[in-house]
Amino acid sequence: MNEKHYDVIIVGAGMAGLTSAAYLTKSGYRVLIVEKNHKNGGLLGAFMIDGHQVDQGARGIIDSGIFTPMMKQLGIEVEFLPNPVRLAIGDNYVDFRDKSGLDDYGKLLKETYPGNSAEIDRILEEIRKVMGYMDVLYGIENPLFMSKPYDYGYMLKTLLPWTVKFVYNIRKAMKLLEPINDHLRRITKNESLVQIITQHFFESTPTFFALSYFSLYLDYQYPKGSTQVVVDKLEEVIRKNHGVIMNGREVVHIDPEKRIVRLNEGNEYSYDQMIWAADSNMLYRCLDAASWQESPLKNEVTKKQEFLMNKKGADSVLTVYVITDQSPDTFKPISGPHVFYTPSKEGLSGITLSDLRDGQGNFTDDLDRIYDWLRVFVRQNTFEISIPSLRDPSLSPPGETALIVSLLFDHGLAKHIASIDSHENLKKMVTEMVLDELDGYFPELMSHMVKTVVTTPLTIEGKTNNTQGSLTGWSFANDPFPAEYRFLKVSKSVLTPVDTIKQAGQWAFNPAGVPVAILTGKLAADAVEKDLKKNKKRGED
Repeated sequence: MNEKHYDVIIVGAGMAGLTSAAYLTKSGYRVLIVEKNHKNGGLLGAFMIDGHQVDQGARGIIDSGIFTPMMKQLGIEVEFLPNPVRLAIGDNYVDFRDKSGLDDYGKLLKETYPGNSAEIDRILEEIRKVMGYMDVLYGIENPLFMSKPYDYGYMLKTLLPWTVKFVYNIRKAMKLLEPINDHLRRITKNESLVQIITQHFFESTPTFFALSYFSLYLDYQYPKGSTQVVVDKLEEVIRKNHGVIMNGREVVHIDPEKRIVRLNEGNEYSYDQMIWAADSNMLYRCLDAASWQESPLKNEVTKKQEFLMNKKGADSVLTVYVITDQSPDTFKPISGPHVFYTPSKEGLSGITLSDLRDGQGNFTDDLDRIYDWLRVFVRQNTFEISIPSLRDPSLSPPGETALIVSLLFDHGLAKHIASIDSHENLKKMVTEMVLDELDGYFPELMSHMVKTVVTTPLTIEGKTNNTQGSLTGWSFANDPFPAEYRFLKVSKSVLTPVDTIKQAGQWAFNPAGVPVAILTGKLAADAVEKDLKKNKKRGED
């Protein structure tokens, strides 16, 4: 056996790559995963800060009828803990524990904006409509993760009726692709109300995907032991089935004709099929079509590379990890384990990135102006706050607590500040601004703070190679959109111009999160396995 030949090489050990590898190794294929980081999971998982286990990406797991059946199919058991989501505006809040939370949210909005009650009622109607679609879309466990052939009774009584409802509802949902802010502005002229509802969504998020979060809030769960447990369990399956994971390595060149990849340390490996579960721009740079002889494939790959080159990644995030010498019980009456907190009812109305640009669209070099703008930006923003030890006390040492505080942050602005000041000073300044706002929410936090650790869009870019430090793939502000976004076409999202290379993850289908990473990872594995079997049969004939 050629030790450097694999049935499948997978690039990227995030949730999509791990899913693909788990299924393919379970089916007996020889699989190599190449991951640039020294730990796996991509934007899912956790790391340690002075004895505290803190999540580095997703703050919980959304099932979406995908996660649970995937785990069952792979024989993985994970214990989940409740993860109630709280939405807070100033001192007022609502907890989403069941659908009645939406009524409470409406009351909260009306208390905050008493002059907009009728408009808020119309917005709530829109949310309920989308929640109805979601009830159908995720009404059963996704059949892709069920063993075939399907039981006749299941097909007749469950799958077929659901399929009819799914197609009907998804077609209605796909009519709601207008950016959420534009949609709400046709209902209300109160820009603060629009921003309060939308400012923790990504730029230009379509209405359906944004409003669907009011269903997804009820779907959040938290793995006991942190989100790292999910990554570790998938790794166990892969290694148990003799999959190979190479960490700290990067693919720098792909020869699709010879089916060879070259890694950054110079070693080469051959493959029958490849799954690219990393940034799409990196794929086309590694293909290096400019060096190929003229052919239809060269033209197609070059066209795709040029098309993606100037496309914008979705929003990135800045996260401040705060370690305190206070016990979790100190925070329980104030926050809950997972909260979206907006200090000011004004929201981000009246403040945009264009405030910092000149007539040519370039950011100003005036640091005082930039940091003054950032103080307002932070004060009026929405913080996603997660406190892992409020779910699982074992994640922090006794008498101590770790807080994870995030806000959406523009990669371009972060890069510009780092170029004229420094990355370290950017982190220092924004940390001070975030802590100033948190001090009003968590009394005495500043006097009990032990340590802070900060990650920025530049940190994420360096860790993942993601275009512009994106969290979820391509921005919806792109026109035309560079990835598949239609649910009924999701099976096509894994295809690339090179028939021996499939793709998976956030760059293959948007919007993306853990469920989509799993879904595309499974679809890519199925497509690869189909091709491997087809080629084997052809060879036998």
